[in-house]
Amino acid sequence: MASPVKAKGFFQQREVKGRVTDEQEKPLSGVSISLKGSSIGTTTNENGEFAITLSSGNGVLVFSNVGFAEREVTVNGQSVLNLSLKRDVANLNEVVVVGYGTQKKGNLTGSVAVVNSKQLERRPNVSTSNALQGLAPGVTVTSQTGAPGGDGAQIRIRGINSFGGSSSNPLVIIDGVAGSLDDVDANLIESISILKDAASSAIYGSRAANGVILITTKRAKDKLSINYKGYVGRQMATAIPEVTDGLTYMRVFNDASMNDNGIKIYSDQDIEKFRQKYAANPSNYDWQDAILQGSGLTHSHFISVMANSGIVRAVPSLSYVDQEGIIKNTNFKRYTFRNNLDITPSNKFNVKFDVAVTNKDRLQIADEGTIWNYLGRMPTNIPIRNADKWSDGWVKVNPVGYIADGGNRKTNNLEFWGNLSLNYKPADWLSLSGMVAPRYLTRNTHAFTKSVMTYYEDGSEAGAANTFTDLSEAAYRYFYGTYQFQATAQKSFKDHNFSVMAGTSRETYDEKLLSGYRRDFLYDTYEQLTAGADNATKDNNGTQNQWALVSGFGRFNYNFQGKYLLEANLRYDGTSRFIGDNRWAAFPSFSAGWLVSNESFMNNIKPIVNMLKIRGSWGKLGNQNIGSSYYPFAEALTLGSVSMGGNIYQMITQTTLSNPDLRWEETVMKGVGIDASLFNKLSVTLDWYDKTTDGILLKLNTSQLTGLASPYQNAAVVSNKGWEVSTRYDNKWGDFQLGVGLNLSDVKNKIVDMKGQSSGDLLRQQEGYAINSIYGYRADGFYQTQEEINKGPVQIGTLKPGDVRYVDIAGAVDANGKSTPDGKITDADKVIIGSTIPRYTYGGNLDLGWKGIRLSTLIQGVGKVDGYLNSHYVIPAANSSSIKPWQLDYWTPDNRDAALPRVSITSTNNTQNSTLWMRSAAYLRVKNIQLGYELPKRLLGKVGMQSAFIYVNGQNVFTSTKFYQGYDPEINYNAGASDGVSLGGGNYYPQVKVFTFGIDIKF
Repeated sequence: MASPVKAKGFFQQREVKGRVTDEQEKPLSGVSISLKGSSIGTTTNENGEFAITLSSGNGVLVFSNVGFAEREVTVNGQSVLNLSLKRDVANLNEVVVVGYGTQKKGNLTGSVAVVNSKQLERRPNVSTSNALQGLAPGVTVTSQTGAPGGDGAQIRIRGINSFGGSSSNPLVIIDGVAGSLDDVDANLIESISILKDAASSAIYGSRAANGVILITTKRAKDKLSINYKGYVGRQMATAIPEVTDGLTYMRVFNDASMNDNGIKIYSDQDIEKFRQKYAANPSNYDWQDAILQGSGLTHSHFISVMANSGIVRAVPSLSYVDQEGIIKNTNFKRYTFRNNLDITPSNKFNVKFDVAVTNKDRLQIADEGTIWNYLGRMPTNIPIRNADKWSDGWVKVNPVGYIADGGNRKTNNLEFWGNLSLNYKPADWLSLSGMVAPRYLTRNTHAFTKSVMTYYEDGSEAGAANTFTDLSEAAYRYFYGTYQFQATAQKSFKDHNFSVMAGTSRETYDEKLLSGYRRDFLYDTYEQLTAGADNATKDNNGTQNQWALVSGFGRFNYNFQGKYLLEANLRYDGTSRFIGDNRWAAFPSFSAGWLVSNESFMNNIKPIVNMLKIRGSWGKLGNQNIGSSYYPFAEALTLGSVSMGGNIYQMITQTTLSNPDLRWEETVMKGVGIDASLFNKLSVTLDWYDKTTDGILLKLNTSQLTGLASPYQNAAVVSNKGWEVSTRYDNKWGDFQLGVGLNLSDVKNKIVDMKGQSSGDLLRQQEGYAINSIYGYRADGFYQTQEEINKGPVQIGTLKPGDVRYVDIAGAVDANGKSTPDGKITDADKVIIGSTIPRYTYGGNLDLGWKGIRLSTLIQGVGKVDGYLNSHYVIPAANSSSIKPWQLDYWTPDNRDAALPRVSITSTNNTQNSTLWMRSAAYLRVKNIQLGYELPKRLLGKVGMQSAFIYVNGQNVFTSTKFYQGYDPEINYNAGASDGVSLGGGNYYPQVKVFTFGIDIKF
């Protein structure tokens, strides 16, 4: 039975009980029941039953549930209320979390996407950011890696606004406090609101330019319930670069050497000798199998208790996650405790007091990037071991030896959250609230790199790539303080409805670092700084940074007869990141909506068009997170020393000009949208937007007379234009349920102005093209004969038949201002050849139910986007890399239609960045598929259970792509890179498939 919730006073209370069903008289669980005008409420249990205690026999109870029309019932002294709710896809009365408050869905005039808890739960997502992939239009989520504890995703909302090191990450607010998506266990989340346009996000001002994500965690509703959710499963790589055997390797490198200088590297005797060794012990040459020896086991456990006495409501929870890597000695463990506490002594006053503690431990290989670098590179004619010792691998690097004996990297994060909120309603129309929310985080890193000795075949020492053992320790301390006060007034005068909110906030940040370094350990099993050599190589360091943000904000809402909607927002921010007049700025937004379906002329088609709303918005947003410094207006001084006359003198120097006129980037966005509900089963949302970001950082040329490097200036402009569509169909026939959802978005990103400059080589920023474009030559097939070479332009290095032919573009300018070829290939012939920003992002989900059986599938993908790998990852014979099966299709006189140029060890022409090595990174992925069974309630009641659900789940089950075999198409999206993209390399922990078995039970 759901909770009785007590109202003000302790006497003359009346309990109201009842049952809520749908139109087919089937019980509805999770229906929210609240006393209108108060914070008192409860929910129905699995049988649709509820009980709520009121201070009198009067009042109005509001019944609401997602997908159903809200219903209000006057108590009038009744003690039993049984009612049904009608299905309503439009669900205009659904409450949506927005900035500093909530609004009914029907009154929204901004673009807000909502993800509910059911879309996040029962999926093996350790990082919540990953769980958003494919769920909301206009939200592009990319994840380069599936590393334990490192699989957090990169999120971009409606394109990319900035480059040059400025942040393009959205602001994340957790229960009113700024944080990270991955700080919250997905099991704790009630809903996620994604604010995509200026109308909805301008209330967050100087940090809202990249969008805002609002997370609301679960609060107690049931009288008493216990919930356990857990799964266990196994991870495996979505893609691993397959390699050929050692005999193939030797043959290909003989071809390459013959192409270069007519000499074979491996004689027939060498090949026969290897054949015999391989036959005697083939597993000693299988580097990939030896590397991928991790169990990949993953399991998660979450338990929560909901308790509701009426005045006091609490929901303590504890979760534990354990991920083993697909290579040994890699692991991630996380413990999370959270308690959300509500105290409601009266209808006028309530207190929220939330606390959370999270401990994360991540274990990695010290040189983990080296492991993944050699996974598809290590020559397959080299043994893993010589006798019982590590072989010399390649240039003394033995990745299997690194895993076992090469040291480790440990990271510990311990985080404390607190949130005290006081809410007071002196009148029915006025609400006052204040919040104090401290957040304290410590992060300790321990990087211990050991020297791994390798050996030749005769047992003699070959040496080590890391010639010494060293240890780096770093301790970080972060303190965030959030302090808010706001007042909200709501009044109606006949058909005129007004709402005004005003508030102020102060946020502070303090970061401190202390680090130490030692090397040359005599005892490499004692991982302490004091065990390192006390000599000139030792080092220590320490820094401290701070910032503060002071703000005033407000919102005005007006609607007439529930048909004509108007909203205005204003935020005034002052930040310590800038100085002078640039410290303060105002960020306004305006939006309007017309609920057409509420007009009288729509009454005749109301059964068909249940809801139709048109909305539009304009607003200005800011981005204070520019550059790589908390004080971008000032340049750090360089400390050093110089020796003169036998004495050491300390020096302080300035190497770069400072720019006190720096200000935040500003984004102006406008957009229109349509929301519709048809036949009470189909919902559709359409949006179009146009946003321009001005003031992006650039280093423009300054006078060389100063002797100082040029500073950053607010100079560049970027445009993002696009559209979004999402639709959802839900229907029910007896015991069969069907739900289908689709979303699609398109964005055109372009750098409008860089003051005539450009930057970057392979990853390029250039006027007229998208941020992070790919830059290189246009390849035009392969030269087939020496005659073709002689007639073509002069290229790079010595050319031979089978080499890449590039398009000669640049040269003298003709009368029409167009370049004509000049007979030589130079850097001037490089052009933009691709884009790393997906033009299209899409997702779709299917939900089927029959009696207790549930089947759900989520697909997602991107379209019209390019990726790039080079060097030994894709170029055959480069860096003596192993040979992949698809690389065998290289040019020879007998294979002139080959996909790849002639193999060569020395060619510099064929390794140039060009369209030849670029591939489409578009993909379609079956992100998640789940089959489950909900046990019958008649059986569960006998053992005291409310519900039980068992399921099997597959994550990243299937990927369709034309990207390189063995590499995931998201590999170029590196969250650690300055602009979020890193081209060329493939030395990353791969994406993983996860297959799990789980249960979800409630008592």
